[in-house]
Amino acid sequence: MYAEYYEKLKALPHKSVRGVIELQAVPTIYPEGMNGAPDWLIDKEVKTIEKDIAVVAAILLYWASLHTFYTSQEHDADLFKYLDIIESDNYKALGEYLNESMMPKPYRAEIQESINRKERLFWEDTFSCLYTGDWRYTLYILKRKLEYDMGFMRGFADHAGRERDADRMQLCCNLIDGATAHIYPDDRGRRMLHLLFKVLDQYITGWDD
Repeated sequence: MYAEYYEKLKALPHKSVRGVIELQAVPTIYPEGMNGAPDWLIDKEVKTIEKDIAVVAAILLYWASLHTFYTSQEHDADLFKYLDIIESDNYKALGEYLNESMMPKPYRAEIQESINRKERLFWEDTFSCLYTGDWRYTLYILKRKLEYDMGFMRGFADHAGRERDADRMQLCCNLIDGATAHIYPDDRGRRMLHLLFKVLDQYITGWDD
């Protein structure tokens, strides 16, 4: 399953991406900055103390499949195929498409188990960092929720503005980092906190939760 996914990722076209992935040498911890669909992670710089390249690649591969073992290219191709069928009013083709989509996929149970495990590890790590009485951890949980959703939003959401929405989610994460740098925020931290809530107050298509 992972070998096939690895080959699919290697075949993706290169993209110009911003940011750095900070990877700890602990495979169960979600790497900081790894908040894009797999297609957006291929050329991202990685910062780590881990010397074994194979270990680094394995951890990145593991967390790249946090939501799915598809690439966003595959998702888009399938979505466009479905929309073309709908627009053509070809009921036979629609029936064949739906029948094919409902057929059991290889490793379906194993894939779901893997995704559930990674979701559990992500949130266990999140809540292990909480401390009573520190106001910043409310925003930390919000940041983690945005990070969790960001990769899916950028690569697999079905609306046209998905990349813009993912960029806004990244902006919110950056503002949270700045606003919570110190438990007693200075003027700059308070401005970043004010801007964060201004961004969150906007009506943003697709931010269901």
